[in-house]
Amino acid sequence: MNQALILNLDNEPVRFTPDGKVSVLDAIRAVINSDPLSLWENLKKEHPEILLHCEDYSFQKKGPALVVDSEGWERIWIVLPDYLSDMS
Repeated sequence: MNQALILNLDNEPVRFTPDGKVSVLDAIRAVINSDPLSLWENLKKEHPEILLHCEDYSFQKKGPALVVDSEGWERIWIVLPDYLSDMS
């Protein structure tokens, strides 16, 4: 049975599903080194098509989390700099 994978990026845990999807909030947190929730809320409000690439996944002990496939993460990665400049 395949298990989820956790990688630490700059001491931030980033969870991956067995099929390679990444926890949205973990990945954004690792990139911005801050709380990703408000950024994610704004991003999905302005780019709701990204949600087509997301689904809930239950990680053991941590409960369900929203995960995104590689195409969805590429879309997030493209627009993320716009949101980072708004944070400064």
